[in-house]
Amino acid sequence: MSLELSIVLPAYREAAALLKLLPVLKAQAAGLTAAHEILVIDAQEPVDETADVCQANGVRHVQRRYGNLYGDAVRTGIEEAAGTLIVFMDADGSHNPAHLKLLWDQRERYDVVIGSRYVAGGHTENPAILIFMSWVVNVIFRLAFGLRCKDVSNSFRLYRAALLKPLHLKCHHFDIVEELLILLSHHRIGEVPVTFERRKAGQSKRKLVLFAIGYVWTLIRLLKIKIEAHL
Repeated sequence: MSLELSIVLPAYREAAALLKLLPVLKAQAAGLTAAHEILVIDAQEPVDETADVCQANGVRHVQRRYGNLYGDAVRTGIEEAAGTLIVFMDADGSHNPAHLKLLWDQRERYDVVIGSRYVAGGHTENPAILIFMSWVVNVIFRLAFGLRCKDVSNSFRLYRAALLKPLHLKCHHFDIVEELLILLSHHRIGEVPVTFERRKAGQSKRKLVLFAIGYVWTLIRLLKIKIEAHL
């Protein structure tokens, strides 16, 4: 039986959060389709008990390739996913598995479905500084690249696998989330309202200074690529 859905969770030192998340996620995924898989994309070398948690919950544990950065986890997840559709979720519990159905129900209508904090009904529980930074990133990227969506930086998305597999992604940090959207901007993109919740365990891997620098560098690099493509 071919797989309809792959759910990919990049994870680094998230064993405690996954312990709470995976049982709930498994139940929600089973309610969508029996033809699914859940992949946890861990560090290159063991850094906590993530592998044991995955085994106990019957989900695939995959060690990321290329490096230990977030972008490496995304690239590994795309390569490993066998489903026709791929959902990316955070492993820290900030993406509620109950919202999966909202993305799933739009799978025929759109090629990319974004779990959006910024459409009617969407919400975020982030600290004020992160909300502000996210707002700035969203405005700049929407204007610079003509993106027809309100939330460009939330990684909670459903994609058609056939669109992801051929991509040559260059970003290494959390800015790969915007890179994906920019590369797929000519396809059908839809948004559904979700709440971005506070992480359930562990500590955030986002460092605010690197977070800001990464997005500035991504903006410059992707604008250059866009300009060269139109010469």
